[in-house]
Amino acid sequence: MQDCTTELVSMAKILADRDIKKLLDTVILNADPERINPNGIEIRLGKHVLFQSTDEEKELGPGMYLKVLPGESVTISSFEKFVLTDEAIGKIFPGCDLMALITPTTTMMREGIMQAATKVDSGWKGTLNWGLRNSSIREFVLGYGEPIFKLTLFLLEGGEIPDIRYGERANDKYQNTEGIARSTRKIPVGIPKKNYVGSSIEKLDPAKQLREAGYPFDHISTELTTLHGKFEVVSSDVAVLKDTISTEADKLSRKVDDTQKAALKEVENLFDRKFLSIAGAIIGSLAIMFGAVAFLQGHGISGMALGWVWLIGGLAVFLVVYLLARRKS
Repeated sequence: MQDCTTELVSMAKILADRDIKKLLDTVILNADPERINPNGIEIRLGKHVLFQSTDEEKELGPGMYLKVLPGESVTISSFEKFVLTDEAIGKIFPGCDLMALITPTTTMMREGIMQAATKVDSGWKGTLNWGLRNSSIREFVLGYGEPIFKLTLFLLEGGEIPDIRYGERANDKYQNTEGIARSTRKIPVGIPKKNYVGSSIEKLDPAKQLREAGYPFDHISTELTTLHGKFEVVSSDVAVLKDTISTEADKLSRKVDDTQKAALKEVENLFDRKFLSIAGAIIGSLAIMFGAVAFLQGHGISGMALGWVWLIGGLAVFLVVYLLARRKS
């Protein structure tokens, strides 16, 4: 056990693996001893995640995986919990203090994951939050409990020990974090437009905005610029084709309407002609039959002879009507 009160050191000491092991279960909780490096310890993915693009908070568990889409940013929590208080540190290094730096693992960087380094102040207590952004063109998958950051611990002695540790100030609002602690930064409501200072990116050409965004968006911008002229040609051709189709459709519609009207008129005329022809034939045939019967009766012929006359006359009328209908069709 090292007593910092008896030494005067001019520079903070980076703890080696043997010293980090001493901190387990006292300063660093829920840690995996197998994740200790020569000069640090790997920090694992915890169960809490905040998707910045949708403001959704979700939880992971054993056997579950976090999926981060290309261009998506998330805030995640650590599996481990840290107690960098004077009381906990004093059990291992009396009279000393600790702070730490969080840095990305090279494995994550090799897969196109952007991560910001940050620090853990003396006096911190709780789980850690940090962010990552998927800058690759593929989905990025992290398993629950998978190591993704490294924690480098610095032993503070003498004049390096701060007068006020984290958590002792009124604005230390992230102390005792469990899960995801939302940002406490506040922006005034109703800021006058003249008080904003920013770039003119809103006025930039969309293709240039994509180029400024970096990979893979700059690649997309190049492809879109190359295809822009083709899109214009296709758009013009589609517009002309649309107008042509619309014009031809109107003409065809008018032709169909005219054809239907002409057909209906022709059907009406044909029906009228057929009806008049057949009706005339029937009336004429009946008139002839009545005349013939009257003539025969006038000459004293009756009975069976008149029956034959009616029968033959009826057949004659039927034959005339049939022939007229067949001729008209």
